[in-house]
Amino acid sequence: MKEEEKQTKKTIPMKGKSAMKKRWVYPAVYLSFAAVILTSVLWYQNDAKNVEKNNTPDSALEDNGAAVPVSLTKEQFQMPVADPEAIEVIKDFFSPDATAQEQEAALVFYNNIYYQNRGIDLATADNKAFDVTAALSGNVVKVAKDPALGFVVEVEHDKGVVTHYSSLASVSVKQGDQVKQGTVLGQAGENAYDKDSKIHAHFEVRKDGEAVDPVMAWDQSVAQLAAAVDDSRKEMKKAEEKKAAEEQKKAEEQKPGKEEEKPAPKADDKGGKDMKDSKDTKDTKDGKDANGEQESSSQSAEDTGAQADDSGANE
Repeated sequence: MKEEEKQTKKTIPMKGKSAMKKRWVYPAVYLSFAAVILTSVLWYQNDAKNVEKNNTPDSALEDNGAAVPVSLTKEQFQMPVADPEAIEVIKDFFSPDATAQEQEAALVFYNNIYYQNRGIDLATADNKAFDVTAALSGNVVKVAKDPALGFVVEVEHDKGVVTHYSSLASVSVKQGDQVKQGTVLGQAGENAYDKDSKIHAHFEVRKDGEAVDPVMAWDQSVAQLAAAVDDSRKEMKKAEEKKAAEEQKKAEEQKPGKEEEKPAPKADDKGGKDMKDSKDTKDTKDGKDANGEQESSSQSAEDTGAQADDSGANE
């Protein structure tokens, strides 16, 4: 019994220690495994946010940070007609860089006055009516009936760009409408301003209220067109400033004051010389007059002496 008790006493503590080890090891393993999983999940979430942020295109934000549909920012100007293949440009934009013949063809004769065409005129070959569509998505800011131009529709876009449609016989939109690219705005018709063009649609592109050649807009986004117009204006301003500076320099070179500044001292010398010569002439004349008076006095004295001698002789 003693031996059995000894064996029991020896084995019970060993079993207790083994149990204690199992009780602490497994929870520790579970906690370690859970910590690894939690760390992996947090890392994945942060990485996904960073990727999403980096993939967000800058073009989808306006200047004030407001979200804009990416499809709109990538839109490019299109011909404002439903069927571009059936339309032709019958009158071009009046450009100062065009030839004299091209400029003459871009004039509109109205009320005995010639006006420069500030856009392009579109028509069909058979002179039939056609649908006029929005060249770009935007907000309709004007719908009106003009006595000379017919119905007029204007659509506002970003960057100060506005598209103008006139010579419309009818309209299909109203002010305040949001239109997408290709939306029918109205039908082409005739107007009193340009009777010679008959049934046509007049299309303009304006940047900050100034008309630009619509040809510049084809296949360009609003941002690209605005940048091109701004660059063109800067170049024109530099050219005008350079021309003005050259003209001012040329005018200053042609002023007579600068040419007369150098010979001015000679004029003084000449004047002094003239004064000296005049004085010398005067002195000479005075000398001559004095000598003449002296000679006259001498002659008079001689005549008087001669008369005295004659009187004495007579006596």
